[in-house]
Amino acid sequence: MGEQEPRAGGHPDGAARGVFDDPRAGRVPGPGVQDVHRPGGFAGDLQRAFGPGAGQRLPAPEAELAGSGVAGPALGEPSLGHRPGPVVSGPAVSGPAGHAPVPDGGAGDAPHAAHSDVPLPPSPALVCDAGGTVLHTNAALRRLAGSADPTGMKLPQLLVGPDSDARLVRADRRLARVKAVRWPQGPDHTVVLLTPFPDAAPAASDEAPALDLERATRSGTWTFDLQAGTLTRSEGLVELYRSMDVRPDGPDGPIEGDQVERVCRMLRRGPDAPREAPTGPAAKAAHLSEIRPEGGAVLSCRTRIDRTPGGAPLRLIGTVQDVTDRRRAESRAQRSGQRFADLVATITTGVAMLDGRGRVVDANPALCALLDADLEMLRGVPARSLTADQPRGGGLPDWLRDPSHPEPTYRIDNLPLLRADGTRVDCEVVVNAAPSDDGRPFWLLVVTDVDEQRRAADVLREAGTVDPLTRLPNRAGLLELSDRLLSGPDADRVAVVCGDVDDFARVNTGLGHEAGDTLLTELAGRLQRELPVGCTAGRLSADEFGVVCADVAGAGGPQALAGAVADLLRGTVTVTGRPVTLTASIGVATREAVPAGPHAPRGDDLLRSAEVAVRQAKQRGRGTVAVADRGTVGPACRQLELEAELRAAIEADALRLEYQPVIGPDGTVLSAEALLRWSHPVHGEVSPGEFLPVAQRSGLQRDLDLWVLRTAAAEAATWPQHGRRIAVAVNLAGLLPSDPEFLSEVSAVVEGAGLGWDQLVLELVETSLVALPRPALDAMSELVRRGVRFAVDDFGTGYSSLARLKELPAQTVKVDRAFVTGVGTDPADFALARAVVEVARAMGRTTVAEGVETAEQFHVLRGLGVNAFQGWLFARSLRPDDLHRVLRGGGLATPATSATPPGGVPGAW
Repeated sequence: MGEQEPRAGGHPDGAARGVFDDPRAGRVPGPGVQDVHRPGGFAGDLQRAFGPGAGQRLPAPEAELAGSGVAGPALGEPSLGHRPGPVVSGPAVSGPAGHAPVPDGGAGDAPHAAHSDVPLPPSPALVCDAGGTVLHTNAALRRLAGSADPTGMKLPQLLVGPDSDARLVRADRRLARVKAVRWPQGPDHTVVLLTPFPDAAPAASDEAPALDLERATRSGTWTFDLQAGTLTRSEGLVELYRSMDVRPDGPDGPIEGDQVERVCRMLRRGPDAPREAPTGPAAKAAHLSEIRPEGGAVLSCRTRIDRTPGGAPLRLIGTVQDVTDRRRAESRAQRSGQRFADLVATITTGVAMLDGRGRVVDANPALCALLDADLEMLRGVPARSLTADQPRGGGLPDWLRDPSHPEPTYRIDNLPLLRADGTRVDCEVVVNAAPSDDGRPFWLLVVTDVDEQRRAADVLREAGTVDPLTRLPNRAGLLELSDRLLSGPDADRVAVVCGDVDDFARVNTGLGHEAGDTLLTELAGRLQRELPVGCTAGRLSADEFGVVCADVAGAGGPQALAGAVADLLRGTVTVTGRPVTLTASIGVATREAVPAGPHAPRGDDLLRSAEVAVRQAKQRGRGTVAVADRGTVGPACRQLELEAELRAAIEADALRLEYQPVIGPDGTVLSAEALLRWSHPVHGEVSPGEFLPVAQRSGLQRDLDLWVLRTAAAEAATWPQHGRRIAVAVNLAGLLPSDPEFLSEVSAVVEGAGLGWDQLVLELVETSLVALPRPALDAMSELVRRGVRFAVDDFGTGYSSLARLKELPAQTVKVDRAFVTGVGTDPADFALARAVVEVARAMGRTTVAEGVETAEQFHVLRGLGVNAFQGWLFARSLRPDDLHRVLRGGGLATPATSATPPGGVPGAW
């Protein structure tokens, strides 16, 4: 179905384009001229668009109109198989444009003469043929039509509506109200006389504002004349279709055809016929439809019926609006709402919605399960009826707040609700009060079963405080019990016993872990059955049991209580048919064993003290008992504190190094040994003899070695040099050649500090060099190849082996101070020192004597062939600045260069 686009603009002469000016139609035939094969003007457009018969009025059979209540002319509406007729675009029925007015009685031919003989009165009149084509008009009609000649047009496009109250379509697209009288002139012609109504002067056109409004709202209108059977589109609607790439006319007719047919069928059935849609507001919905062209667009079409004063249907007026974005937003909102509903349905917490009267509107499956009721049973139930302790009656329960409350979202920790069977369930309820769309209150409830939470908490608490194997309290359970007892009035009576089964690993190894578990269960049963009154047994770890006694005096005192526990953990137990003899080391502690501190003793203080006593008992032998006291617990606690403080000092770089020079016989400084020092912020200087064992026990030795190696290398790189580079010696006790990362760690430190490879000496005690694997020896050899030297420290005090010394890639052997001290007075020490020196010389190693404190020792060792010396005779440990001064001074004095130092006091150097 074709469509005539709106024709904006004007004629070259400035006249407005009219409905009779169509440049596409060619010249309009003069009066009496009809081209049957290719009609001109608007009729030609319709002929090309719809084929033969287009533009003719579609009369409705009288039988269809009978009883319909439709007065006036026959209702020209399309049947189910017949689409609406011609489509005219523009604010009104916009016809062809572009022809200048044809003068009245213009040039004609024989047919023209035939109809021009019909006399016309001075009032507006025209002559049309039997097909409705206008053949001749007079000047009055042309003036009324806007100074344009409609000759060649179809009468239904010029005159619309019933003859008693018709509308003449002017060239400026406005309508003039007229009354039409048809006067047949023989079988082929009809004279139509038009009488303008008093208000026939057309109103000023509001086309431009209306078009702007349509553009702004992305809408447009169409009009279907029920008498003429023609469809007219507004210019805004044409633009809307074009902007959306919608083809409004296709092989099946106009896109609005379905809506026109639906409304026309309703009019044909009449008011008494059955309706497709219900009456009332729903009846209006029958005039609503949506057009969904290709591409996903959605157009809303609302149709109303324009009637004559007598109530007869005159025309259909449709409003089309682009609602694509609105429908997409609605679809997104619907999908979002569905996702929310699905989410609410899947969560395990109960959710309910209450309306303004406090009645349940909806609930999720979790709440239905909690209250043991299906959704249909819950809907409409007042919230007051769901509350167990709420007084019966009307109104809202007191726990529902108004949405205007300052805190519309709030929590009710414990609200008892009623199940369908009348039982109670304690719930935690979170309420959100908000106004709904209509302004009435709306409540959202999130309901959690507190009873279920309590049961889950009990299970978790039991899992955290009960040993799953023996069902005894675990460490956390015993500490909780002891803390409770120590916070009571009888705290002085509380005692904690710790019992460790001796060598329990042999049971797991020899009989299997299942047998070990059986044995532990048997011991737990003994403790539960036979402990004194007021004692609670627990399992602290794999083979360690604990006992908390509320009244140690009633149990006979700490020693008696520990003995009773030892007896229960001692003896022979048959496991898998085999007798197993057990003993246990027992420790017991009371409040008096805990060192004084800033707070009163707690359970972990007593348990830690009892564990210290267990270690003390194990040192005495298997199956012994020890009672903790402050004399044993204090140092153990001090070591724990020292361990934590040492770890923090390493991380905070709070340690420092001092250096003791290693010199030749003439006092030349050959190297300097790095010595670790710790200045505690509270306790002052901490002796290496105190913190190094702590580092060894706590696994901090490797971290200490790395700290010393990095710091010493960085400081040695800054030492002054006088013809030779001074090496720094670092003792290693944790970072050993057997460490897989030994080579990479040492290399990274040397390269990072910019230190020469030959400026590093690594000292290792001989016990750490026993049975080194091949990768460790290879790592040492690689460092030696680069220039690093190794020294065997304290040689002769450990597992000395000449074969081992021969295999090691070490260049220096240090003679231990144990041999140096008596080398001048004790023949045995002299012999041992000489043997070490001679063996080292035979293997090509140099020797360093450490701990040299007297000139006599120096002379004897020099006579034995010792290469270098280290000790207080020459210098104590020096701070870095003091070492710099010594190095800049060229060396230190020795007994070989001066009998006594200035002042005459040996060792003052």
